[in-house]
Amino acid sequence: MADPTPRRITPEERAIWERDGVVCLRGVYDRATIAGLLAAWDEAVAHPDTYGLNPRGVDQPTLGTGTYAVPRASHHVPAFRRFLETSPMAALLGELVGSKSIGHYWDTVFAKDAWRGTPTGWHSDAGASAVRGLQLPNSWTPLMAVTPENGLECLAGQHLNRTMYWPRSTAYANARPAERPLCPDFETRRDDPVLRFLGWEMEPGDVLVLHPYTPHFSRGNKTPQRRVALATWWYGDDIRWDPRPECEKGHPEAPFQAMPAGGRPSDHPLFPLRWTAS
Repeated sequence: MADPTPRRITPEERAIWERDGVVCLRGVYDRATIAGLLAAWDEAVAHPDTYGLNPRGVDQPTLGTGTYAVPRASHHVPAFRRFLETSPMAALLGELVGSKSIGHYWDTVFAKDAWRGTPTGWHSDAGASAVRGLQLPNSWTPLMAVTPENGLECLAGQHLNRTMYWPRSTAYANARPAERPLCPDFETRRDDPVLRFLGWEMEPGDVLVLHPYTPHFSRGNKTPQRRVALATWWYGDDIRWDPRPECEKGHPEAPFQAMPAGGRPSDHPLFPLRWTAS
């Protein structure tokens, strides 16, 4: 899956992470590994009943034309489960965020069709998560080459203000308390000299790591190539359960709302530790 010589986080990568709240880690996986994962995904999408997946578009009415999000790929597709179980990301994230242990929290495949994917508006992950703490990085792994035109864009340094934006889903629109703002539409502030927008050219094997408070955005896919990416969320030492009404639903067999406030995710078998510092 990875180079036999374990990759390490460099001082430059750590400095970028602390300054920007996002960093692109180059060459985490070899191309053959990513190609195999994409092939496994295409097989699963072609035979959704076999893998217990909903057909494309089912239960995803708010994402828009040509844009799909399929949660829990690792619980449906064996290749994705093996990928996470053997991934070097847990150890790398432990180094990056300064945690002595890293566990797997959640994973979702995000796909956009060629020429027609709908933009994903500006948001950060903290507001919809069922936990509190800062060590909940999202490792976004594209399964083909991407550019800022069909990949992610992020706002540098905005993770430092710790604003927990209210999720934009219409399911929560009428319940938003006054003290919980929506994430600003930073598309209207492209010329603001205070803001630093970041985008990346990424190859298969590169991974973009996002802080839970980092605002990010994805354009509609106006390129001739579809885009498929695996997002995996991981938790570190400071993460505790904090279920709230606006949180994501979680596993059918372990809903996030049922998790004990203040407890550690590692206390439940569906959220296993994947790395512990020696």
